[in-house]
Amino acid sequence: MKKLLSMIGIALLMTGCTDDYKDWADPITNGPEEALNVGISVSPTSAVDFATYTNETVQLFNASVTGLEIADGADEGVEAMYSAEITNEDGSRSIPLEVNGNGYVSTTELESAVNNLWGRRPVARTIPVNVVGLVDINGTTIAATGSTTLTATPNAPIIEDAYYITGTVNGWNNSNTDYELSNGGADAYENPVFTVLIPGSVVTGDIEFKVTPKSGLGGDWSKCLTASETEGSFATDNAGGNLKVAYVEGAKFYRIQFDMMNQTWTSTALKFGEFFYEIGNEGGWGISHALYGADGDGKYTGFYYLDGEFKFKPNADNWDDDLEYVNGTTINGTLTSAGGPNCPDPGAGFYKIDLDAASLSYNLTKIESVSLIGGFNDWSGDVEMTYNTADGCWEVTTDAVSGEFKFRANHDWGINWGGDVNALTQDGANLNITAGTHTFKLYLSYNGAHKVTIK
Repeated sequence: MKKLLSMIGIALLMTGCTDDYKDWADPITNGPEEALNVGISVSPTSAVDFATYTNETVQLFNASVTGLEIADGADEGVEAMYSAEITNEDGSRSIPLEVNGNGYVSTTELESAVNNLWGRRPVARTIPVNVVGLVDINGTTIAATGSTTLTATPNAPIIEDAYYITGTVNGWNNSNTDYELSNGGADAYENPVFTVLIPGSVVTGDIEFKVTPKSGLGGDWSKCLTASETEGSFATDNAGGNLKVAYVEGAKFYRIQFDMMNQTWTSTALKFGEFFYEIGNEGGWGISHALYGADGDGKYTGFYYLDGEFKFKPNADNWDDDLEYVNGTTINGTLTSAGGPNCPDPGAGFYKIDLDAASLSYNLTKIESVSLIGGFNDWSGDVEMTYNTADGCWEVTTDAVSGEFKFRANHDWGINWGGDVNALTQDGANLNITAGTHTFKLYLSYNGAHKVTIK
């Protein structure tokens, strides 16, 4: 570059001295210098398979500076620094990566970014790479951009969409699908935890079994998951002995879970009490709202106002064995007792909360309206109530209600309450009231504990 500058100076002097007469009084002007058209050229590198790649860094791209058509040490005084990002398939999200002057990036950081944007399914991905180069030419910095692609394969085991218990509970029938391990229908690489419930009524002793993947149904035992030498983990490709779950007297269900990503498994004998509890932001994480389950099958229901994140727990006074969110939407999802985030905010409002603590799932139904309906309007209209967040009740003052009536939600009979005013129940008997102006305050919580005050 120094040679380039010297040659330019000599050339300027030579063109300034000629035999022709010049009027030195005329102003001397020089034409504009030609701008340097400097850029960077980037190209892909070899494909990387994170399952077998062991180096701490990996070359994300090859890069070179272009536009400096100079001989004899032209790159002296020229330096380039690079930054890069990879994007997801449609370009809507990107993650920046720190790279050195030769296009190398931390293998750990790159693998994490690929998993975040493209998921962990172990197939080769062609990933867009955007590069910005800052080219320093003797103190003058010029920015240039380029793009290329990276071919990368995430490190993860092959996970199928469904698995089945094959063992003592179904006569070792490799074609039987009664006891399916499910992850709630999610992408297996987003939620690799598969769960099955085996009713205690079919278990008379210790359970022995293997796990048959969907592709192995019908007699192919070669892909079965089996016991490994390490407790709590499993072997693949039918490489070990039978898995075992100990018999527990009085168990309602045996919940068996397999984490297909980490290749571990657990089993829990379940005995359910009458109540489970919701707790969350709506009560400052200090109020346990009871969900009632009458049948001992792990299914619980309650009606409460939600406002923010929340979770579930089996005990009102402690956090032991609480259930956290795995995946789903803001109104339903799967749960885990192994630790995780809170269930997401569904939006402030009143909800029917259904929890299945056996299958580890929940569903919310938003209660958009609560109303009175009865013989006073031939059971064909609704007197609307308003939710009072301060008192925690649905209320209305009206003179329209007389004779037989009931309460219902969302203008539909799927959710309705009647019976004893101090212990309202789903599908309970019609209530009765004399004509007049009355104030109704309806307090909803769980079946048999709902109540209404009428003044």
